[in-house]
Amino acid sequence: MKERCRETLERAYLFLDGELLSVTERHEIKLHLEDCAPCFERVGLEGDVAKIVARLRGCQPCPASLRQKISSLLDETH
Repeated sequence: MKERCRETLERAYLFLDGELLSVTERHEIKLHLEDCAPCFERVGLEGDVAKIVARLRGCQPCPASLRQKISSLLDETH
């Protein structure tokens, strides 16, 4: 991975995590993502994952009985 890509992705992940970035930093990230398809796809995927995690934070934990049933089903398949 190119150093420029690595640096851009690091800053993009900070932004996805809710860190405040300057207008200049956000603009630099945007320009890079417009020119670099691999980074664009990676940030898009990370953004989707971040949204799912944020949505699930408010959910109740899985009941122990359901967790046990899932574990036993997984054990049967291996």
